[in-house]
Amino acid sequence: MNPSNNELVDPDPFLLAAVCLQGTAVILQLIQISQAKARPSSTVGAVRNRISMLTPLEEALDDFDAAIEKAERMIRRSSGAPTKEFYEASFRISVGVLNFSSKSVQEYHNAVAETTAKLSALTRWIGHIIGQDPDYAAKLGEDINKVVSGSSERLNALMGTGEPIELVLTEAKLVRDTCRGAIKKYLDSASNS
Repeated sequence: MNPSNNELVDPDPFLLAAVCLQGTAVILQLIQISQAKARPSSTVGAVRNRISMLTPLEEALDDFDAAIEKAERMIRRSSGAPTKEFYEASFRISVGVLNFSSKSVQEYHNAVAETTAKLSALTRWIGHIIGQDPDYAAKLGEDINKVVSGSSERLNALMGTGEPIELVLTEAKLVRDTCRGAIKKYLDSASNS
């Protein structure tokens, strides 16, 4: 049975928050690399191409953020109570309630799919840097860790207790912004040398 345009449908707010958390987990891998006791050496080609790896990583991060912001705007526009239905919802699977029209449910799932696609590019570029230039990945990780030390513990605690999605999103954004700052620092220093 297809819902009419007047019936409200309940997509899971956890979906978007989980994609945001995945992006954070990908970035936090850089901290793990920086703390590894043993790691392979960077290839000679990677060392020469560091800036050419950072530029697409920065673009992928910007695209991921833009997709998250677009999805959040869609939620605020479609929900009668976005703070309560999305931001205050527990970070648990199938617990939150978004009361959307059937059209808005489709828009929500499209926004989650678009955000997931942008996450894919971010994942590929971080994986590329870790694989090709682990020394540089470690330097990025060290810079990120200076600001967000303990982020993974905080996020694990938030997930474990089912805290509000807003807290997960706030911590995830802090990690993304810190990563962006580290990337910008290296890009700026390269352009000034």
